[in-house]
Amino acid sequence: MMTLQEAYLKAKKEQEKRGRTRLTDDCRDFGAFWGFDFINPTAQARDGFAYITVNKKTGDIRYFNPAMDFDLWDKSTPIPIEQFAEYNVAV
Repeated sequence: MMTLQEAYLKAKKEQEKRGRTRLTDDCRDFGAFWGFDFINPTAQARDGFAYITVNKKTGDIRYFNPAMDFDLWDKSTPIPIEQFAEYNVAV
């Protein structure tokens, strides 16, 4: 079972490959997985909208767009990003 911090670091490492190093204020617990929203550090706005997700049990990385399942998005729980402050340094 992955911890939230482990999942965050795994998602961040994956997104760094795409130049998305800044975590927005949107991080969520979707039950079976966590979702993180990273963007390019110089971006003024999102360029599409999909969370990078990390499965809590397996650590598998996938992507989730809220339009795929509005009910799941409505049931998700926001996670305060302040806890990631020490890890969230834009490169």
